[in-house]
Amino acid sequence: MDAHLVETLNRWFATNAFRADLCRALAIVPLGLIGVLIVLAWSTPRSSSPVGRSELVLGVVAAVGALLVNLALGHLYYWARPFLVLDVRPLLPEAVDSSLFSDHLAVAGAAVAALFASRRSFGWIALGLGVLLAIGRISAGVQYPSDCLVGAAVGVGSFLVLLPLRGPVSRALAAAYPGTGEPETKPEHAFVHRHRRGIVITVAVLLFGVGYGIRAIQDHGWRSAALRAEAALHAGSAPVPPAEYATIPIVTIAGRESRATYAAVVGDVTQVTHELDGDYHIRIQGEGAFLVLEIMPEFPLAPPHVGEQITAWGVVRHDGLHNWWELHPLVGWRAGNVAAPPGTGSGSSD
Repeated sequence: MDAHLVETLNRWFATNAFRADLCRALAIVPLGLIGVLIVLAWSTPRSSSPVGRSELVLGVVAAVGALLVNLALGHLYYWARPFLVLDVRPLLPEAVDSSLFSDHLAVAGAAVAALFASRRSFGWIALGLGVLLAIGRISAGVQYPSDCLVGAAVGVGSFLVLLPLRGPVSRALAAAYPGTGEPETKPEHAFVHRHRRGIVITVAVLLFGVGYGIRAIQDHGWRSAALRAEAALHAGSAPVPPAEYATIPIVTIAGRESRATYAAVVGDVTQVTHELDGDYHIRIQGEGAFLVLEIMPEFPLAPPHVGEQITAWGVVRHDGLHNWWELHPLVGWRAGNVAAPPGTGSGSSD
């Protein structure tokens, strides 16, 4: 359903230049208009009280928090954007980062929740703009409907998590802007006292998670360093792909149209990331598709630079967690096109 909706909307908007321009506008402009509503709600009497303004402030903070969650998720899970795997025409600049989830809708979700809390009429307008924003992102081929729903849910959830801070924030705003109204009444007991059990449990879980994470990262680092030091004695790359590495177009592997075990590919490097476990992830793109090349500590190689055209060869694998195709491990690479003509080589170990 996700893919069908993306293809249907993209096909309609890509029919002519006017519709394509309309799609590009829908993918960006509604978010700006939601920002205008935030400013209007802040400055007009019906929602400019300390309580109303505190909800708007929390909405902005929630939007920043949602963006940070998306940034962290992008390092843990990858979901290819629709234009990389579907028969669609991308109508926005092609970003090859993870599609899950939509940062635009995450910001919109936090803002819509804040507007509903502070000024409901503006909230309904913002909700309509959010729907238009989602239509634009989906139709442009850069997001799935589920990406937009998850993004909006994360934005709203971030706002709800911060909502208990409305009282202290409203009192701070009342002090900063005297004469704008009364802040939220301070409760008899402090927030920490009223929610002490939940805070204790949350802090305990966070401390356990942070401690375990630091230990796991340290262990990975030590093991990776030892493996890299041992393998460095045998490091090196051949000047050209060995004969058994068939030259296969990137789009063929990414489209699941190749059964080769070993492959050589030619493409442009668009991203180089040094992961916490010591691996290098290199994204290489060609003909509208991409592969991920993985340099492991056991097979150390100097990574290429972004913008280089390279020939790379390694073992073809599908990463089910991230839903991408990769050469893992990367056995060797050279700058430029040094591959044999397409179709040569056995592509298998037989």
